[in-house]
Amino acid sequence: MGRVITNATTLSFAREASLGVLPGTPQWFELEPNNITSWGTTITKEARNPISQARARRKGVVTDLDSSVEFEADLTLAHLRHFAEAFLFSRAIGADAFLTSAATATGYTIPALTAAQAGRLLYGSAGADAVSLIYVSGFVNDENNGLKPVTATHATSATELKAAGNVAETPAASAFVEVAVAGLRGAAGDLEIDANGDLISTALDFTTTGIAAGQVIHIGGVDVANQFFNEENIGFARVRTVAAHKLTLDKRDQAFVADDGTDNGSGGTGLRIDILFGQFVRNQGVNDADYVEISTQFEMASPNLMAGGATGYEYSLGNYADALSIAIPLTGKATMTLGFVGTDTTNPSTTRAAEAENAKVGGQVESFGSASDIARLRVQDVDEAGLSTDFKQATFTLTNNVAGEKVIGKLGPKYLNAGDIECDVEAQMLFTNADVIERIRCNKTVGFDWVVRNGDGGAAFDLPTGTLSGGNREFPENQSVLINTPFMAHEEESYGFTCGISFFPVLPEEGCA
Repeated sequence: MGRVITNATTLSFAREASLGVLPGTPQWFELEPNNITSWGTTITKEARNPISQARARRKGVVTDLDSSVEFEADLTLAHLRHFAEAFLFSRAIGADAFLTSAATATGYTIPALTAAQAGRLLYGSAGADAVSLIYVSGFVNDENNGLKPVTATHATSATELKAAGNVAETPAASAFVEVAVAGLRGAAGDLEIDANGDLISTALDFTTTGIAAGQVIHIGGVDVANQFFNEENIGFARVRTVAAHKLTLDKRDQAFVADDGTDNGSGGTGLRIDILFGQFVRNQGVNDADYVEISTQFEMASPNLMAGGATGYEYSLGNYADALSIAIPLTGKATMTLGFVGTDTTNPSTTRAAEAENAKVGGQVESFGSASDIARLRVQDVDEAGLSTDFKQATFTLTNNVAGEKVIGKLGPKYLNAGDIECDVEAQMLFTNADVIERIRCNKTVGFDWVVRNGDGGAAFDLPTGTLSGGNREFPENQSVLINTPFMAHEEESYGFTCGISFFPVLPEEGCA
């Protein structure tokens, strides 16, 4: 046996079919941890201590077992998307995303569409009506990547998502190649901003698009040609309600102004406005149709661990997502720590789990800089008025209070129980608004939201309602006065969630019109 080198260790995961059991053909994904802070089982033993002239304890027995996984990593969209559903105990809604096995001359090979997925794909005949947009990434040939409109209608069970401009390509089995619905493009002149700052349409039925109440969308596309002429109407907004021809909006980047979507500033008419959005994950109650308990299996591969220098494989079984922490420092990279509670971890072996050798590598792995990639970070009153946007540091934590259920005759937990979700933010801000003190003292409801974006797309975090506490101030020499204000989120009744994360496969470049 040789030495096991940390930098040679790999950590991968797959979703289980049931607690501790993989599906017949699992899909594995390789992770990019900076530090694995917890792995494997903790064994508890109890010795015998009989009254004896030997004055010595006797060999005891194994009495308990706990299994856990925890790792620290850079904040990336890949890590977020891998585990958002597991941490929020809910299925993603909004838009669909597919791993693709090939590009063809007419589109992309995907798993068979369900009726719901096919119904959300829009196609404007002859380019006259609204059309769905897809964003493709991971192919070697640039022609197969990027933002594209779909080019045909799609029926239930279709296995090709139609798009133009491709060349035939079959990526490697381990390549992370994805086709993600990235939003929609309205028909010429159909999308408008009304006098209340809401998005309205004449022809497009918003209820067929997959956009959900509580989801954050981006008004305006990557190109100027697909944006409203008024710059005030370009940016993020949360969808308050969805009606056939109206999205009622709030939490906008700024106040929107009335715009009929026909003027491009040069006398042209009939703008085709893009609305960008992706998957949306939010915690739901156990009685909701979208509630799901996702268990995860992890693989630790350690080269040189076994006899003859063979790689040793260990598997942490039956893991529920328990604790998530995202730290945004004053300078540097945003990082995250992910903790899981499991049922058991196997002994090292040269035997590998099914399909583990085909783990997908890569995806949206670009990190987020705290100075360059935080598009929005703010505490808000419920009426959208910003209380503070000047932060020195912020740390978001989510806890599911997962605990193992142990029974006689079984070493370690047989079941896992998820408790109540708890979401908090520890924030330090510049003291620029005296109203913050009043909100703390009077226990008034406020909201907390932030958006991260980079070349891989973006994610909008929304804690719709909560309260501020603390309020103690610091007076550093020759600096602004600081205030420490922990935020404790609670369920927003109209949306029914405490924390929502809206993903974007693509966004306009920061600062670009």
